Amino acid sequence: MPEDVQAAKRGPNEDTSREDNERASPGKLSIMMDKRFDLAVSLGVALLGVFILIGARNIRAGSIPDPITSRGLANITGMLLIIFGIILSVLRLRIWSAIPGNLVPEEGQTDEEGYPASAIRYSGIALASLLWVWLVKPLGFLIVTPLVLLAMLLLMNVRSRMKLITFPILFTVLAWLVFAQLLGIIMPLGPLTAFARSLGLVP
Repeated sequence: MPEDVQAAKRGPNEDTSREDNERASPGKLSIMMDKRFDLAVSLGVALLGVFILIGARNIRAGSIPDPITSRGLANITGMLLIIFGIILSVLRLRIWSAIPGNLVPEEGQTDEEGYPASAIRYSGIALASLLWVWLVKPLGFLIVTPLVLLAMLLLMNVRSRMKLITFPILFTVLAWLVFAQLLGIIMPLGPLTAFARSLGLVP
C-alpha cells in the first residue's frame, strides 16, 4: 500500500524522467566509435572545401554584371566547409585529448530498429550523386535524374513499384518545369535537345 501511494505521488513526469536518465547513463552505452575516423571526417569536410575553391576557378564569369559573380556560390560554400571543418577538428582534438585510447562513446542515438545504418547505402547515394553530375550534360537532365533517383530509392530499400516509378518521374518533370520553364534556367537535355527545340520548349 505505501508503495502505491508513493507511486501516485511521483506522477508520470518523474517516472519518465527516471527512465530517460537510465537510458542515458554512461554504463549502458555499448556502441563505441573510433575518434580517429571521426577526426578524419572533419578534416575531409575541410579538404572538400579546398577542392570546391580550386574547382571554382574553372567557372567562367557570366556576361551579365553580378556582384557575387558565377563563382560566388562555390566560393562561399568552399570557405564555409573549410571553416567548419577546421572548427570541428579543433573541438574533437580538445575533447579527445583528455580521453585515453582510440574508442569513445558514440554521439547521438542508436539506429532505428529495423533500419540499421549502412556504409554501402550512403556510399552508394554519394556515388549516384557524382554520376549525376558526370552524366547530366551528355545524357540530359530528363534522362539522368529519374535514373539516379531510382537508384537512390533502391538503396533506401524502397520496393514499391508505384513509388519507384512515379516519384522519380514526377520529381524530374516538376523540377524541370519550375527551373527550366518558369525560372528560365538552362538545363542540359542531351539527346532530347532537338526534340524539345522543335516543340519550342528550349531556345
